[in-house]
Amino acid sequence: MQETHEHRFEPQPAGSLTLRQFVESLRRWTPEMRQVAQIALTRSESEKQQYLQVYHRNHHEREDELMGSFIRWAYSDPRLDDVPAIQADLARPESDYQGGLVHEADVLVRMRGEGKTPAQRVRDYLGLLGIEGSEKVRAGISALLPIGTPDAAVIATIREMRRRWLVIYGDDPFFAED
Repeated sequence: MQETHEHRFEPQPAGSLTLRQFVESLRRWTPEMRQVAQIALTRSESEKQQYLQVYHRNHHEREDELMGSFIRWAYSDPRLDDVPAIQADLARPESDYQGGLVHEADVLVRMRGEGKTPAQRVRDYLGLLGIEGSEKVRAGISALLPIGTPDAAVIATIREMRRRWLVIYGDDPFFAED
């Protein structure tokens, strides 16, 4: 008789979560989950595959781990690569948004997302993460804002764009196929 094993972990098909759901799920990660993700991010693709093979081979010999499903996800899902930038954005204090031009951020997000597929919009959102550190990007956004907008307001506006993106396009499937 062949013994069957049920796994609580079921890989999420690409796009089964919305952008907003994925971002919100990161807020609920425990410190242990963050540590597992950090370790997985340092591994090469071949190391990740080797780990998963050993994990599955030895699964029968150990008791079910509470973190097992998460570990398997962290070592197998390409979405992990974007997690640190999203978490850094989520950890921003409210003061990082002060002085941002909310209306202008809304207009820029709508213009940038117009005519794109949901997958393209998700990639654009991820592309907005951390870009305020680039002088070239700040100069480009500054050129679209009222003349004389201070650099601090440009940076806060870029950050506000990410917030608006989640409001406007948050229902786009996360990493959906084009």
